[in-house]
Amino acid sequence: MAHSFTHPKARTVALVGASGSGKTSLLDALVCASGGLARPGRVSDGSTLCGTDPEERKHQMSLGIGMAPIWVGGDKLTLLDTPGFIDFHGEVLRALEVADVAVLVVSAVAGVQPDTALVWDMALAAGVPVVVFVNALDAERADFEATLAALENLVGPRLAPLELPIGSSGAFEGIVDLLADEAIVYGGSTAQRGPIPASLAELEQRVRASLLEAIVVGDDSLTERYLEGEVPDTAELEEVLGHLMINAHIFPLTCGSAVSGVGVDRLASLLDELAESRPITLDEDGEPTTLLRDPQGELVLRAFKVIVDPYVGRSVVFEVISGTLTPDAVLVNSRTNVEERLHGLSYLMGSKLVPVEVAVAGDVVAVAKLSNVVVGDVLGRKGHVFSFRTDAPSLPALSVALVGSSHDDDKLSSALQHLAEEDPSITVRHDPVTRHLVIDVMGDVHLQVTLERLRRRYNIEVTTEVPSVEFFETIRAPRDVEGRLKKQTGGHGQYAVVNLKVEPIEPSAPFEFVDAVVGGAVPRQYIGAVKNGVERSMRHGGPKGFPVVGLRATLYDGKSHSVDSSEAAFETAASLGLRQALDEAGTVVLERIMAVRTSVPASFLGDVLNDFSVRRGKVIGTDHDDESTATVTAHVPESELLRYGLDLRNMTAGRGKATVELDHLAETTKIPTTK
Repeated sequence: MAHSFTHPKARTVALVGASGSGKTSLLDALVCASGGLARPGRVSDGSTLCGTDPEERKHQMSLGIGMAPIWVGGDKLTLLDTPGFIDFHGEVLRALEVADVAVLVVSAVAGVQPDTALVWDMALAAGVPVVVFVNALDAERADFEATLAALENLVGPRLAPLELPIGSSGAFEGIVDLLADEAIVYGGSTAQRGPIPASLAELEQRVRASLLEAIVVGDDSLTERYLEGEVPDTAELEEVLGHLMINAHIFPLTCGSAVSGVGVDRLASLLDELAESRPITLDEDGEPTTLLRDPQGELVLRAFKVIVDPYVGRSVVFEVISGTLTPDAVLVNSRTNVEERLHGLSYLMGSKLVPVEVAVAGDVVAVAKLSNVVVGDVLGRKGHVFSFRTDAPSLPALSVALVGSSHDDDKLSSALQHLAEEDPSITVRHDPVTRHLVIDVMGDVHLQVTLERLRRRYNIEVTTEVPSVEFFETIRAPRDVEGRLKKQTGGHGQYAVVNLKVEPIEPSAPFEFVDAVVGGAVPRQYIGAVKNGVERSMRHGGPKGFPVVGLRATLYDGKSHSVDSSEAAFETAASLGLRQALDEAGTVVLERIMAVRTSVPASFLGDVLNDFSVRRGKVIGTDHDDESTATVTAHVPESELLRYGLDLRNMTAGRGKATVELDHLAETTKIPTTK
């Protein structure tokens, strides 16, 4: 089978892995290997290209996407350094959305961790080809064999080692290139190629044979030649390997050290040789369409990161999906239908903006002074409306109410909106009961970092509270009442009488008002006032102090006075009538019941079902999507879900996912205190 191997000039590489695996150091090492830096920085002293944010320095880990380009020959690869800690995996998702290939970085010391498995699953779900890089082979307690075994368990038979280490820990000095069948030893200013060390010869031959067999099956002609005893050359093997990797038939494994630089140049060359540009599927005017990464194609951009710098201002980082971008291009935002002029273009070298004159398909570029563009926006030519289909938002891990000085209310709201622009994993809303601002975040560390940024950037101190949950009341039984207002204080008085039948309906249904008056007992000009009076009283709350819902009020009779009646009088009479009905018939307290859809590995199903029982939940159904995944649908009171995202994560080692939406209102079995 013949292959048409494309080799685009600009591509994007996401570095993913568990926190502490060395992604930030690897980015610096790759930039050094390509000649972009004289020497790499160190995470410990905050001197790396990425990780310069004060909160990143404090926590000693990446908290957002960092980026820098490398050039391999005339090709440009934009590296995206991503956070490893689970609270910030939203940034990993955004990086994978634009990446042509991902490098799964695994420490040979820590091995495969729970977060390693999580980002591996995320890369597979995003359809991104993956290269595995076993890092830190020069560190104490580095164990390549144990790490390889753990990776084989995670990845399965599609894992294909391309390299083996020569030496370990302090004696790690090079790698074995299995495709070229030679050793590469690092020492001095250049790497030296030579024969395989005798101590590794038998292992190398065995692993190389398995690798060649895994590659040649991807091409019929290579298979025939291989079976006849001919070994294809390295270029042929790399071409087929690239296609196998793109189609997720093989996941190449390489190794080295970001600190010493051993094997890093090999990784850069491999990525340039193997990585193809992924076509992008999006909706155009409501219909799915696929755009190739064609520099000659129609110009289309997608915003995937916003940076708010106190000195530079607001910049939006785009991937160029198709076409070629030059300064002062005018494109239309498909979300707002507003034209945007893109003035100066830059690429990011860590935190530094470097001006450029052109960006081609597959490139990443930052544009300043775009105040109305947010993450996820698609920009294109006028007359074309592009958008991406998005999944239902996952349940946040944690929701907290923020309480600050009353003088800071407006300032706090504005600051949170700025933080949410930079980090879309933060959502901001108002508590309908307390009127406090509530933020949804992805965990305790995410919350801590957000509060630290509020303090450092905006000088705002806040305390946190558990958000309130809104409860409601409805009338327990039908009741006929008379609402009467009669006041005489000199001059015009106030007079209105309304006869109402108040009865319960479906709690989730809108309030119903029925005008059944005959004979003009209530003049037409006051009918609307009666309805307004009932609704106003419902909003003010029932006997137990909660807003009233789920009722029908039928106005069937009343009285008026030619002089003393008014709209205000009839509003008050209607309000008094509703209050009387609620007091006499009694009320039922209602709570929101949420439909929760939780997907987990089947091994955690029992824990999830038991947890729903504790939360007063009712399981509606359980489906097994395949042998390894189970999906549970349950109805759960909203008040039991305030930390469900975080609890689910802890319960399932981060593998569980959940979506939540309002299903209905129902009588509560857990009586709340009055607001």
